[in-house]
Amino acid sequence: MTNPGDRGQKGGPRPRPSPSGGSTGNNLLKLLAVILLVPALMPFFVPPVADMYNHPVFHSLDRSISAGRNVKRLRRQGDVVEQPGANGSRKIKPVVCGEYLGDKSIWDPNADMNRTEMQRLTITDPPFIISLHAMHFDKMRWVHIMKKGEYYETGVTAAFHTILGKYDSSVRPAPLVIDIGMNIGWFSLYSRAHGHDVAAFEPNKVMFLRVCESLQYNNWENDNTVSLWNYGLGAQAGSFNLTTGNNPGGSSFHEDRLAPKFRKKMTVEVATLDSVAIQEGWLDRQVSLLKVDVEGFENFVFEGGKRLIYNGNVENIFMENSIHNITVVGEMIDMLYDAGYRLNEIRTVNGDPYHEDWWPTFNPMLEERAKHENNDEVSSQLNFLSKSTCNLWWQHNKIRNDK
Repeated sequence: MTNPGDRGQKGGPRPRPSPSGGSTGNNLLKLLAVILLVPALMPFFVPPVADMYNHPVFHSLDRSISAGRNVKRLRRQGDVVEQPGANGSRKIKPVVCGEYLGDKSIWDPNADMNRTEMQRLTITDPPFIISLHAMHFDKMRWVHIMKKGEYYETGVTAAFHTILGKYDSSVRPAPLVIDIGMNIGWFSLYSRAHGHDVAAFEPNKVMFLRVCESLQYNNWENDNTVSLWNYGLGAQAGSFNLTTGNNPGGSSFHEDRLAPKFRKKMTVEVATLDSVAIQEGWLDRQVSLLKVDVEGFENFVFEGGKRLIYNGNVENIFMENSIHNITVVGEMIDMLYDAGYRLNEIRTVNGDPYHEDWWPTFNPMLEERAKHENNDEVSSQLNFLSKSTCNLWWQHNKIRNDK
């Protein structure tokens, strides 16, 4: 008996396909079509983050060394070299603390708190007063600073003391510390306590409420020693999305760095380091320390600051490297080496010495890479840096003892 489902449209039995018949040929054609279409369709399905390094705004450092050398050469000749956002087309304005503290549109986690209960005199050398966010908003910093009087990155604080303590803070103008990734301002305030002038950058407005309070508590608000800049720094000026998370210190322009359930986005302004350096005259100042802690955005900060980096007046760079793209890490450290910087120390994220036995091997590796154009060789040191989130302390050749 014939199953009704096997009948053709006219009631007769449907022919059953032969194992080697037409359907096999059709299947082969379909498979061939898929093979041909997949490469063509792949660009449409690549996650945006993976392609970020080729984005016209978030471009890589592929030509930074040659461009940096050109900047250095033209600087010697006295010619003007412009960076994106540094052409005077828009004034980059510093924060006015009185305006920020009186701006009710800025959400304040301390709105219902007693201000005097949110400040702490630190146990550091030298000490200073810092204003903290409420514990419900920033538990990590509250626990360490309010209860212990010191930051949880104790080794980084110690490194700052070592670096800044070598300078004569009585000279005028005082040496300048540029703090990129200010957060609540621990390192900005600590630098000011050492007698250095400070320029601090932070894209998240809420952080300036605490820092402005801290400046008031230390009587530094009106002495023109600290300038605050409500901007992120990148390769090009514009407005971009900053993703915040459960940790107020972990905000990033790379949203995949934060747990999805805690992600919140805010639109912030981004400038280039060079644009502010040119506007403020930092190319002609002694910059004692450039600190960079930007959650994986380090290469873009340097890309937008090539003129300052190659200018030779930044004497120390202390940066957290958390980039795990080995090509980008290689290009970034190649550029710093080419600009005259030598790796002095490697430290953990908290600032403790890290793999000290390896420290002497990094500069010879970088020197060897510098001898070869388009160096694609992956050394053990480069592989290590691309897999480890750590702090790197660079010194310019002119202040090193082992020139």
